[in-house]
Amino acid sequence: MYRRVQLGTGLILVVTIYGTLGFHWISHVPWLLALYYVAVVISTVGDAGISPKTPEATLFTLILVVVGTAAWIFWVSILVSLIVEVDLGYYQEQRWRRRVARLEGHFIVLGAGQVGRSLAMELRDQGETVVMADVDRERVTRIVKEGFMAFHIERLGQDGGTIVNLKTARGLALALPDDAQNLYAYLSARDINPDILVVARASTMQAAHYLNTLGVERVVLPDIGTGRRLARMLVKPVAHDLLMAMLNEEGIQLNEVLVTEDSGMAHQQVSQVRQIFGDDVTLIGYLRKGTTHMGPKAHEEIQPGDTLILLQSVN
Repeated sequence: MYRRVQLGTGLILVVTIYGTLGFHWISHVPWLLALYYVAVVISTVGDAGISPKTPEATLFTLILVVVGTAAWIFWVSILVSLIVEVDLGYYQEQRWRRRVARLEGHFIVLGAGQVGRSLAMELRDQGETVVMADVDRERVTRIVKEGFMAFHIERLGQDGGTIVNLKTARGLALALPDDAQNLYAYLSARDINPDILVVARASTMQAAHYLNTLGVERVVLPDIGTGRRLARMLVKPVAHDLLMAMLNEEGIQLNEVLVTEDSGMAHQQVSQVRQIFGDDVTLIGYLRKGTTHMGPKAHEEIQPGDTLILLQSVN
């Protein structure tokens, strides 16, 4: 839209310069009066008493009327569309802000680029409520057109955190393409909501190291990760396909179950999982005190506070 405004404004300037020069040189009128003639002709507001005296002046005026009027109509239509769009966008954002202020347990995606977009789509497909934000207004505009609730923020400080309701959010994904912005956003998020789950994107190993050092346990490096994935596809294609089927939940479903003291799995052996959850469920691992235990033995005992990672066949 802003590019169209620039185009329309450029056309008006070209027509104005053409008309002013033509009236001054061909009709021999003063500069200011020539500018007035141009305004009257292209805006079609009335007759300024212009009466061409020569064939050259007639041809010049005819061209100005046709081209100038078309440029004027084009420019005015763009301005009207822009005003309507800005007004609608303003009221839509105000409605979204009121809605977000009432949310609890939602997910925030900071970054509306390709990574943030795919992340938000996956969350939405899983039935989660997603609020997006970005420091780039054009990326926000594009993602809003795709039906996402998104805001333009200068940074994820106190004001930005209020807009996306960081205090009651369940999780935050840092998907900005700039590592420094992701680092700053993480520090700001921890000040507002110390307990929020954070995942982050990093462009370099150094940035990933900094994020890990600050406390972000789950960091993804898209560029490096893609290379590793392609290598696994070449070396171990079947194992890779099985892993992708698990991640994409194609015919199977991954679930997390937190074991509480009054849970049926508390103080039970791993061998009892299928008796409790069903024959189509397999325990592939569990998380205990920050440590992941994969492929647990049948005699191992499940403790309250463990998070079970269950694999279930879907018919």
